Amino acid sequence: MAGLFFTIFFHLFTVLCRAVFHRTFAPETKIDENMKLCELKNGEEAYICSVDAHPSLKNRMADLGLLPGERVQRLYASPLGSPVVYSVMGQTVALRHDEAAAVETSAEPQGEASHAAGGMPEDVPAATGGPGDVYGDACGAGCTSCGSHSCPSCARRREGRRREGEVTLALVGNPNCGKTAFFNAACGGHERTGNYAGVTVTSTVGQTTFEGTPLRVVDLPGTYSLHSYSPDEAFVMHELAKGDVDAIVNIVDVNHLERNLLLTLQLLRMGRPVVCVLNMYDEFLKNGGTIDVPALEKRLGVPCITTVARRGDGVGDALRAALQAVRQAAPPQVPETALCGAGTEARHWAAKRLVEGIVHTAPVGDGGRATRRIDRFLAHGPLALPVFALVMVAVFYLTFELGAYPMDLIDAGVGVLSEYLGGVLPEGAVRDLLVDGIVGGVGSVIVFLPNILILYLCISLLEDSGYLARAALLADPLLARVGLHGKSFIPMLMGFGCNVPAVMATRTIGNRRTRLLTMLAVPFMSCSARLPVYVVFCGAFFPDQAVWVMSSLYFGGIAVALLLSWLMARLGRRRGENAFVMEIPPYRCPQASGVLRHTWERGRQYLRKMGGVILVASVLIWTLGYFPRGTEEMSPAEQQEQSYLGKIGHAMEPVFAPLGFDWRMNVGILAGTGAKELMVSTLGVLYSCDEGDAEAENAGEASGTRLAQVLRAEHSAPTAMAYMVFALFYFPCFATVVAIATESGRRRMALYTALYTTAVAYLMALLVCTLMALC
Repeated sequence: MAGLFFTIFFHLFTVLCRAVFHRTFAPETKIDENMKLCELKNGEEAYICSVDAHPSLKNRMADLGLLPGERVQRLYASPLGSPVVYSVMGQTVALRHDEAAAVETSAEPQGEASHAAGGMPEDVPAATGGPGDVYGDACGAGCTSCGSHSCPSCARRREGRRREGEVTLALVGNPNCGKTAFFNAACGGHERTGNYAGVTVTSTVGQTTFEGTPLRVVDLPGTYSLHSYSPDEAFVMHELAKGDVDAIVNIVDVNHLERNLLLTLQLLRMGRPVVCVLNMYDEFLKNGGTIDVPALEKRLGVPCITTVARRGDGVGDALRAALQAVRQAAPPQVPETALCGAGTEARHWAAKRLVEGIVHTAPVGDGGRATRRIDRFLAHGPLALPVFALVMVAVFYLTFELGAYPMDLIDAGVGVLSEYLGGVLPEGAVRDLLVDGIVGGVGSVIVFLPNILILYLCISLLEDSGYLARAALLADPLLARVGLHGKSFIPMLMGFGCNVPAVMATRTIGNRRTRLLTMLAVPFMSCSARLPVYVVFCGAFFPDQAVWVMSSLYFGGIAVALLLSWLMARLGRRRGENAFVMEIPPYRCPQASGVLRHTWERGRQYLRKMGGVILVASVLIWTLGYFPRGTEEMSPAEQQEQSYLGKIGHAMEPVFAPLGFDWRMNVGILAGTGAKELMVSTLGVLYSCDEGDAEAENAGEASGTRLAQVLRAEHSAPTAMAYMVFALFYFPCFATVVAIATESGRRRMALYTALYTTAVAYLMALLVCTLMALC
């Protein structure tokens, strides 16, 4: 024991002596004041020294102003500590902790001399570059007829032929700069404005006539630069380089002029006529800013027009200036003050020189102060997560509870139409086709239209107000662990109501790989159409545990979706970075006209995209269940058994025998591929029950129905549980599959979704059935 104490004392004495010697006799060293951006505290400021990250992430951070020499201030962190919001170049940018750790900062500013000559190399091709220059492996975009955006050949097919003497103007600008509002004011387009980066994910073409000249206005996706690291940037670059654009109308947010000029300087190198539109000029003046527009025109060498696009102010002047620039024989000569190297840092210092002495802005305007006050409650305060949960619950409630009333009215209208046609038309295959196939198929799509309209009304309000970016900020810490993004939260939440609008909502996710992962996770969210299946089987086999069983199904779907996303994120081929580098826009008051216009446009797109395919699928299922016809003495159940659909169900029996399914349950599964609501009604017919009895509204009523009694007599509890699990995971309805194919731009995604969801459903159902049988 004494030896132990002596050893401990000796070691402590040695450490103390070394510390005293080092402090007394060691040479003085200068304290290193450099630190990582993630080490800053709230309110602290520093200057960026360098960024050590993947090239695509480094370029994206540079495009948002995170450049050497810039002053950055930490504003706040999300309630879970990451992402963190910083202020740089007059805007707010959110970064995850890992991205912020790649930024080296210093207490002293960096000089221009060390950066002006070099900078990041950019893969911006010359104006005569071909498609391969921007649609290469760097961006992973490929042809967007099989991707998420419009490829040049497909875009040219949709746009049609140009009118004689028509002038093509391309609208180019950063997200949130008011570009789409300018498009709407210029040609009365039906696009919408969004206070959220990446709202415009495809180009939109509008035609109008201005002062006798036919105009073709192309609203290109919002982009921060002309790098080809993302499909949006690659598409914008190709549209500008292929030669169909007569002039570029560069929409600039005058409140963040210096940052927006980084893109302007790239556009000046394209060799095309350029008009610079200084948008949101009313906010700029309200915040106390001043700008010498003639001096800026002289330094840039292009016309500069002040506008308020949401009101239409100055839009005509901008179009007039663009036409005048097109009529010039040669592109304007760019002054030496606007020339710079190809690097992002070189453009950064050139932008500083351009605005020096002619632009004066207040540090934080009234809008900025109001945004920061609101963010104390909605983004990083103790109430942020509760408010976020309440907002999401409100969206969910309004979409699927409030939407149930008009949905019931439409459903009743479809029923009245079916009864009318059934009473007017003579009996036969034609009547059955019209009533059950066509009217039933179209009705299955129209019935969800109120949900679609309410959903996009809510999303539009969240986007235009700026809260959707905060929602992504709050949800990202949890979803990032499984390879998803903060923006994936809302589509997954919407999936509990209907998978179709949920898949359509994934278009707000910028990273293509993450968008596809989210689409593949959405079908595992238990939509409301699966509820009748749960109700009937829980009422028949688990009447006392119905709440717990149904809850386990809902949460089980979430768990499997997150697990598969985690696996696919790690096993799949990486294409691009899934970094959370996002601009956080200020709060703005949504415009009623824009919100309503967007809501109707999305509803119209839903009907146009889904209606035709659902009609074909419904007619196909009806045909398989109707032919071949038997004798008139056959009951509906006997007729179904001898039909093609019944024969397919019998053929499936060996496959589903381990799960305990009979041919009638197999036919119910086949019918559910058209719409999950058809599963219960099909089972009611095949088990010789009254169809209305099969659609009881709650578990208590379902336990006493004829269908419940027959199921309970012919099947076991493990089989019933396996059937509910299979209904949860297997092939989503045709509308969802079509939505995935449309939104992903790849038809093979539809086949992949059908196969992998069915495989997961079979394995999970077999596992549940086996475990329950053993217990």
